[in-house]
Amino acid sequence: MKRAIILLALAVFATGTQEAWAASPSKKPQPAPPPPDPATMTQAELSRATPLREGFVRRRQVGLNTQQRPDGKMEVVVITKGRGAEKAGVQIGDIVVAIGGWPIKQRIDLLDSVRNRKVGEFLPLTLIRNGTQMDLNVELGFTDIEEPIYAIYRLLYEGKKVGLAVMGAEIVNTLLTDRVALEQWAKGVKSNLIAKWENRCLKAMSREKEFSLVDRQAVEQVLKELNFGQSGMVSEKFRATIGKTLGATHLLTLEFSRFRDADVEKQRLIEIETGKVLVSSMRSTKR
Repeated sequence: MKRAIILLALAVFATGTQEAWAASPSKKPQPAPPPPDPATMTQAELSRATPLREGFVRRRQVGLNTQQRPDGKMEVVVITKGRGAEKAGVQIGDIVVAIGGWPIKQRIDLLDSVRNRKVGEFLPLTLIRNGTQMDLNVELGFTDIEEPIYAIYRLLYEGKKVGLAVMGAEIVNTLLTDRVALEQWAKGVKSNLIAKWENRCLKAMSREKEFSLVDRQAVEQVLKELNFGQSGMVSEKFRATIGKTLGATHLLTLEFSRFRDADVEKQRLIEIETGKVLVSSMRSTKR
């Protein structure tokens, strides 16, 4: 009798469990939400969602560029599409008086006026258009650029001429032990590095009349004449030679090291006249 009661109870329990399972909706895995569209994000949101990479500078900008007229006024000559200046209604030919209360009297003021501001902040932009002063609110955006290129920008915005010589320095590969293979590899890496940075600088400074790039073959000829090694050390004699014979004002040296778990790239921007290192930058990439 007891056995019959136990079997009946188990049967009822099993039936109820099956009915409950059948009645409950199946739990399907939910798809991951789509990544946010940068076009719909504010500059502040985009900045928070974009990690600053090693060896880069986050350059704040309102999205305009100026040139100084003979009367000293700063006239808008470039407006970047999609940036704060365009959205606020800035026009070519406007005279920039101030950004965020900072007087704009020379090009370097375009960088310094926003340097310590927060990305996404709305700044008052004071303009003169057709003789009438007006105030606009401009959203502060950003662009991440390599540290040496930002330093060159600052030199040009300060009104200085930049004649840039680019050269490869120390190239290391801890994974290669064969001397001939290492020399061939280092030669290819150095050529690619120089070409990469020359192209980056030319692209970034395409609108800068006071920027020029020293011919690579001329730099290599000077290196050969001075029996320059791969140590990366730049002597006073070398600086004087490329400054006098090639018209270079600044030197960008490039180093590259390959390790088992990472590649490390280093750049130094040197002022030729004084030997002062303006920028020493490094970036590593996991392998």
